Amino acid sequence: MEQVRFAVHLRLFWALSQASKVTTAVFILSFFCGGGLLLLSATSLRWTNLRIWPPDELGTWKYHAFWWPFRALVMGTCMLSVIDYRSAGALPTPVFAIGWVLLVSGFGLAFYITRKLGWRDAHGEAGTLKTTGWYGWSRNPIYVVTICGLVGLALVTHSLSVYPLVTIWALLYLLAPFLEEPWLERQFGQQYEEYARQVPRFIGIPHREGK
Repeated sequence: MEQVRFAVHLRLFWALSQASKVTTAVFILSFFCGGGLLLLSATSLRWTNLRIWPPDELGTWKYHAFWWPFRALVMGTCMLSVIDYRSAGALPTPVFAIGWVLLVSGFGLAFYITRKLGWRDAHGEAGTLKTTGWYGWSRNPIYVVTICGLVGLALVTHSLSVYPLVTIWALLYLLAPFLEEPWLERQFGQQYEEYARQVPRFIGIPHREGK
């Protein structure tokens, strides 16, 4: 009986150690991919020749240089939300409930608005300038609601490995508009300049000229 119990404990210890290795590997990969993107994005505000977002064209090296690391960040965050769930313990029930509300509503709205915008426009390909609906209240509604969803994800998972990744993800979304605005001005000219004067970058009260 003791031998059986020892074997069970040994297998459990081995499984936990393997899970820990996977968690560490996923975190390191996701952290460096996301952190590298964040550093490059911040740097490209000063040195525009380093800019990789928005991409010039679909399939270019800049397109892949952004999307593959970003996908690694997103997939890593999702994986760690499961395998490292509540590694920091459990939060009070009201906080947990608020987290779920933010998680579901934030990512649900992000998906809905992205569909309304069109996947091509949302992925950085030139299209038409959207100024109505959600875009009549914020120039970057997808970023705003996704950040709300990320706060919810952090509260629900309460994971020591998820917190840094959602922080990087949120910072990327806060930084993205400053990279996109010069590109949008070149694409749409005066139309975008007028839109930017009337509608806040993130949240606020739209100012309609003449009203």
